[in-house]
Amino acid sequence: MERLGEGIHWPLGRPRTAASLPLLAGAAPLLGYILAGAKTDVSPGRRSPGQDGGGIWRFWPLVALTLAGLLVSACGAGGDVPAARSFPVEAAEGPSSASRPPVTSTAARIAFVSLRNNRAEINVVYADGSGFLNLSERFAPNNSYPAWSPDGSQIAFVSASDGNAEIYVMSADGSGRTRLTNSPAFDGFPAWSPDGRRIAFTSGRDGNSEIYVMSADGSDLTRLTEEPAPDGSPAWSPDGSRIVFESGRSGDFEIYIMDVDGAGVTRLTDHLAVDFSPAWSPDGRRIAFASDRDRNSDIYAMNADGSSLTRLTDDPADDGDPAWSPDGSRIAFYSDRDGARDIYVMNADGTGVTRLTDNPAVYFAPAWSPEGTDIAFVSSSGGDVEVFVMRADGSRLIRLTSSPTPDGEPAWSPDGTRIAFYSSRERSRDIYLVNADGSGLTRLTDDPASDGAPVWSPDGSRLLFSSNRNANSDIYVMNADGSELKPLTIHPSQDGGAVWSPDGSRIAFQSRRAGNFEVYVMDVTGFGKTRLTHDPAIDSSPVWSPDGSRIAFQSLRDGNREIYVINADGTGLTRLTDDSAADSDPAWSPDGTRIAFESARGGNTDIYVMDADGSNLARLTVHPDRDISPAWSPDGSQIAFASNRDGNFGIHVVNADGSGLTRLTSGAFFDRNPVWSPSPSP
Repeated sequence: MERLGEGIHWPLGRPRTAASLPLLAGAAPLLGYILAGAKTDVSPGRRSPGQDGGGIWRFWPLVALTLAGLLVSACGAGGDVPAARSFPVEAAEGPSSASRPPVTSTAARIAFVSLRNNRAEINVVYADGSGFLNLSERFAPNNSYPAWSPDGSQIAFVSASDGNAEIYVMSADGSGRTRLTNSPAFDGFPAWSPDGRRIAFTSGRDGNSEIYVMSADGSDLTRLTEEPAPDGSPAWSPDGSRIVFESGRSGDFEIYIMDVDGAGVTRLTDHLAVDFSPAWSPDGRRIAFASDRDRNSDIYAMNADGSSLTRLTDDPADDGDPAWSPDGSRIAFYSDRDGARDIYVMNADGTGVTRLTDNPAVYFAPAWSPEGTDIAFVSSSGGDVEVFVMRADGSRLIRLTSSPTPDGEPAWSPDGTRIAFYSSRERSRDIYLVNADGSGLTRLTDDPASDGAPVWSPDGSRLLFSSNRNANSDIYVMNADGSELKPLTIHPSQDGGAVWSPDGSRIAFQSRRAGNFEVYVMDVTGFGKTRLTHDPAIDSSPVWSPDGSRIAFQSLRDGNREIYVINADGTGLTRLTDDSAADSDPAWSPDGTRIAFESARGGNTDIYVMDADGSNLARLTVHPDRDISPAWSPDGSQIAFASNRDGNFGIHVVNADGSGLTRLTSGAFFDRNPVWSPSPSP
């Protein structure tokens, strides 16, 4: 599992309660958290050796309670609270500062596209590497937290495939999918009764995370707990008479036990740390659970009355989600001790630890089949957060659920509160809008054609985008709420690459209407189209200078790709670079005095910077792999870029003088196209 400064993170162990997530009824933002079993880190937390950041989850109960109160009072419901890096997330539900969890970073933010496990997603990270937030996963129809029925014929699980996190059941082969719950709030973490007739689960349907029980067909719903603090992660005793669970009612998360009717609540653990994810042994004598009482998450076991506490794992990495084998001789769990989060198994006394999965993806929530031959679990290796099953020895891996949704091309609103992007989550590629904390997902366009490349107007009131809805690529504009959509160009050739002038009065774009790509400008109504460049070669990727007087672009007019600049009226064409290698992707510094770009002139692609007249060329990065897509920070002091120097592409940042190179994401996935937020986060 990756941590702070190392790319996308799948939160570590965490209390499984609806309150430790957002409680906003029906709010899509909480789906990713629940389905991934994750929270975003909002505090420095602990740090494992060799990692840049730690898990918030040991501080999570207090944070969750505080945020839940703020959100309930402010919105009438809770809001999704991201967890640690375990992604440290920084802006909680909604744009209001009152609903944001506390953050330690005051750095600007960077949005970028990541191809994680073959799925394109939108992510946000602070420029110091903290506060990683995956925006796409929070809305994707992921599937998670499998629980086997006692006879092994069915698996209960959590899914957002119908737009909200609900409890489903399916046959053990993935067929016969049936929805059991239907609530605008979060329902999750199902647990079968030993006789297979009932399912206990966690839900935020009554405004707080509580434990409920229902018949296996979804009927006869009963609420078992009623406490202002969050309760979650229910697990039945083998004889079906009691339920163990985790709760924040004492101020920190502890393990409790109660009768199946909710009576006789007894506290089993008493520690300032976080104790969570309890699991009964098959004979009912012992309870395994995860705890960070020794700074990192490890697996512990105790007698069913809370006595004879034993630590089973002792590793500087994080171990969690303990699950007993049916014969009680072994315990499966997840661990990131070997870099990525994988599934392990050990003897019930903590000896004989064996790694079952080995993949750069993330694995968690193992669940044994009743006969002990198979283990169901959750992984991102198949392209999304999905449910898999494998033999207990790690063989015969089968994917049971599937629902990919590619997202891309993030664009920050000028005030930094929203991000526009394209997504194919509804089959067609459309433009969506989401708050910078991942909440408030809104679909702006709805057309069977392909819409993409959104660009905000300087005042944040409108969006440009490209679409082929008229059978060819044209430029469209609409209000930021999706209204008043209209085409600005209608031409049988290809128009695209549209960018607003800094004052919002003109639009530069590239078009093939003259037979090859050239740079054009037009006014914001689509009239007054003027061709600025005239060459049989390709001129493309126009970028306005901050003062709106000039446009930089890339061109093949001299035989290889070079950087040029031209006045906004088409005069004063100047070639800025002159090298046999390719120079491309120009980016103006905020003060307009310099231009960053990528170039292969050193034998490999690196980031360079030069003055706006082409002088004082400086190479900022030197690496045998590719450094691409430079993006200036709002204050001009840093440049973010993508690099595959650590394997796949990851996001890096460097000072404008080439010093202070820092890796923000690990490159274990495919992270590209960094985009800075307009100004430092509050």
